[in-house]
Amino acid sequence: MTAAFGVNFAAGALFPFLAAEHGWNVATLGAVAGLNTALTGLLQPLVGRAVDAWGARRVLLTGMALLVAAQLLLSLTSQLWQFVLAYGVLGAAGFAASSTPPVSALVSRWFPRRKATALTVITAGINLGQLLVVPAAAFLAGAEGVPMAYTVMGTGAAVLVVPLLLAIPTEPPAVSAPAVSAPAAPAKAAGEATRSGSLTLTITFGLHALSLYMVMLALPQYAIDHGATPAAGGNLPALAAAASLTSMIATGVLVRRAAPRSLLYALHALRTLALFLLAFAPSPAVVLAGTLLFGLSSFATIPLTVAALTAKTPATQLGRSMARAWLVHQSAAALGVAAGGAVHAWTGSYTPLLAGIAAAPLLALVLLLRNRTADSHDGAVARPAPTQTSGTPVPDLPTSLTTKGMS
Repeated sequence: MTAAFGVNFAAGALFPFLAAEHGWNVATLGAVAGLNTALTGLLQPLVGRAVDAWGARRVLLTGMALLVAAQLLLSLTSQLWQFVLAYGVLGAAGFAASSTPPVSALVSRWFPRRKATALTVITAGINLGQLLVVPAAAFLAGAEGVPMAYTVMGTGAAVLVVPLLLAIPTEPPAVSAPAVSAPAAPAKAAGEATRSGSLTLTITFGLHALSLYMVMLALPQYAIDHGATPAAGGNLPALAAAASLTSMIATGVLVRRAAPRSLLYALHALRTLALFLLAFAPSPAVVLAGTLLFGLSSFATIPLTVAALTAKTPATQLGRSMARAWLVHQSAAALGVAAGGAVHAWTGSYTPLLAGIAAAPLLALVLLLRNRTADSHDGAVARPAPTQTSGTPVPDLPTSLTTKGMS
């Protein structure tokens, strides 16, 4: 996760250097970033089927190989069409197959009873990538040039990550559907509630993504527009990443004691407050406060939602189940990035979009609150009542696969 997300996020840090070296404007580079994000989402159904058919580790190895190839090709890029193919297409394919969905499927099969906790630990790699890889890439680009930055990222991922993927334990064999099916057919009302809860979580996942990447990309320029220096504005994504890592660790601890639903409520509410502060920020100090709150409420939402969505998903269907959610997530993220660039080009400010997009996490919070009954049926974000299977009580864990024998 650290390598995949670090390399992917480093693209934004290298855009100013690419613009200066090749004369490509920021709007064009932003459009290619939107293509990368959208294609990552569109490829998720294919990645999900591959995970279920071949295993998550094979998919991760394939994705990392493609990501390494993309970075090495980018080190040789001199034309815009080459950049589009290497970053916008090949890089998207590599990232789609080496990021959260296959990693989440692998971890979920390893730790079915402590899925949410395990996912929060693994997802912290997103923030480590932002804190470690992105600044290093920017430093190398400034000191040695963009080709060297891409070369180091590509060779580093190949040397450090690929051997680790080869060394990790193989995932446990997938259990066939009959072994994980409920002992009795659920009532019609419960089945409808389960589908409603899954749909609600998928929608809120998209609403979460709508502002995620857009705000991260916009923070430096937005701070400068409000009186911050370029150096101070450039540090804001790192501050947001540090805050996100803090909340990821806290979430991993709290999820053992609190229902994931309660944590999702808090994160969506905090995101709403952060966006309103940023939208109506009168000073750099308020921009800083909004950035920290946004960081706290950003990536910690991902493991909680993924764990909730797959709480009762058979191991044989984890890839396809997460693929649907990530298709929505990445499509919404691409829409947000495109909207951010368009609004700034039209108005010269990100303020109108930030004010409007603050409604997204607020709507997510309202949907989750209205769907509490459905959530309790499918076990997604509420603690289910224990059931009996062959006289043995099923553990009352909100993130476990509640079938006897899964471990």
